Amino acid sequence: MRVRTLIVGGGVMGTAIAAAVARGGDPLEEPVLLLERRALGAGSSGRSGAILRQFYSDRPLIGMARDSLRSYASFEFSTGRAIGFTRCGVLTLASPRSKAAFELLLRNVESMRDCGVEVELVDSDRLRELVPGIEVASDTRAAWEPKSGFVDPQRTLEAFAATARSLGATVRCGVEVTGLQVRAGRVTSVETSDGPVDAQRVVVAAGPWTRALLARAGIELPLRAIRPEQHFVAMPPARDVHALGGLSGAPDADFDARFARAGEPAPAHPVLLDLEHGYYTRCEPRLERTRVGALDYARDATLADPDALDERVSAEFSRWSREVLERRLPVYRGEPDRGAQAAWYTLTPDAQALIGRVPGLDNVYVVAGFSGHGFKLAPSVGEGVAQMLAGAPIGAFEPEVFAPERFASRGGAVWSGAFGL
Repeated sequence: MRVRTLIVGGGVMGTAIAAAVARGGDPLEEPVLLLERRALGAGSSGRSGAILRQFYSDRPLIGMARDSLRSYASFEFSTGRAIGFTRCGVLTLASPRSKAAFELLLRNVESMRDCGVEVELVDSDRLRELVPGIEVASDTRAAWEPKSGFVDPQRTLEAFAATARSLGATVRCGVEVTGLQVRAGRVTSVETSDGPVDAQRVVVAAGPWTRALLARAGIELPLRAIRPEQHFVAMPPARDVHALGGLSGAPDADFDARFARAGEPAPAHPVLLDLEHGYYTRCEPRLERTRVGALDYARDATLADPDALDERVSAEFSRWSREVLERRLPVYRGEPDRGAQAAWYTLTPDAQALIGRVPGLDNVYVVAGFSGHGFKLAPSVGEGVAQMLAGAPIGAFEPEVFAPERFASRGGAVWSGAFGL
């Protein structure tokens, strides 16, 4: 089998890239093939909270998150495919008691405004309007992104893949890439469980499995897989959510009806990123539950083998999750637990992804290491990788920020443990 572009991995990056590359080429002259060893979303993407926020310190990431949010917002209209896009707003909270977090909040709000993001720095009174019943001190402040929210991760992957197919790409699940045949600095053949594939260029977007696959071709990249945990609590009924109407604060009495017309149940409250207590939470209305996860990697174990993921979640993490959630949102007291899960994040030393040509392999590109932020950036990454493969100017992101060879110029990889905020 011969293709122009082979994409390895059926997560949000692989499917977004497949759709973007297929959009720019002739399916007969430049065939695109995506291979996924199990099913779409079987890895990190399928377990993601798929939160869409624009709260970042780095301006390149703010711009990518801003553009990606616009893409998600128009996706269902432009393609007719549902992705569960929910514009419930995102609140990032901090207080002066956590000086570093508070200063980060203030800096990021200014940077977001400079990048054209609709964001408001709100005080504790406004917070109580936006989230009735929330417990905040009088000096608490928050970045309010009224147009942010989340998507349904599985539906989004399926919609990206369907879009790619409609543009002539081939998406095959249940086919594993087992090796890369290299000659003179180029991959000449890709070994798969279904036989060899002759690909002119290969994009490896295999999440936590990326490092091992490239290592078989003699390439070592600074990628590390870790095991985050998430806990779920029953979502209380959506109530008193009229304040989510926008920056003006005008009541939106039709909030629940708007979601009903869209075929989506209403979330109980906006997405919260609590910098003071170190967690995030977002409602998952279709599953009638609310997700809680940590905002740093301190609790997360490193995985030597991503296939050896321990699915069990510690009782300690579940207790901590309930404590921080109920402290901020007392409405959750008495709500039953709804399970827990472990997942994968793929990290780089500086918490920025690797996107670009693999050093030492002329026709192989890597797209990995998004540290749990893949959905926020995927449309921009897909567009930018398509531009990169076409040899066109890259306008969707700044390639030097994500260049895979950047650590060599810094004297090697030094792991910072940073989280992308």
